[in-house]
Amino acid sequence: MFRAAIPGLMIALVFFAATALAHHSFVGNYDSAKLVTLKGTVTKVRYGNPHIFFSVDVPGKGIWRVEAESISKTKAKGLTKEHLKRGTSVTVTGWPAKNGGPALGLQSITVPGGKTIKIRGTAR
Repeated sequence: MFRAAIPGLMIALVFFAATALAHHSFVGNYDSAKLVTLKGTVTKVRYGNPHIFFSVDVPGKGIWRVEAESISKTKAKGLTKEHLKRGTSVTVTGWPAKNGGPALGLQSITVPGGKTIKIRGTAR
């Protein structure tokens, strides 16, 4: 009976390992040795878990994809859905993508009114 369960267990282990790596790949995707600050306009938002993603149109630099924390973590730090509406002017600071693409792991965001909200302390 145990031998019959082995293939199912192996498939489950591979699935859960891949899921864990995908979710915890922040440090693998972003260069923790560099910080970049960009000013632009929010163009698109995916307000969901496991992380919030939004796009910022940066004049002269194109559209950047920004990865934040989960909804509960960002809300606890003061960043809400209201701050990320399309057309909102923001300044984002974070770690650029290791692959050189237009992507940023969010450290902090400055929203209209000048309020700066720190999201992450490190690119862990």
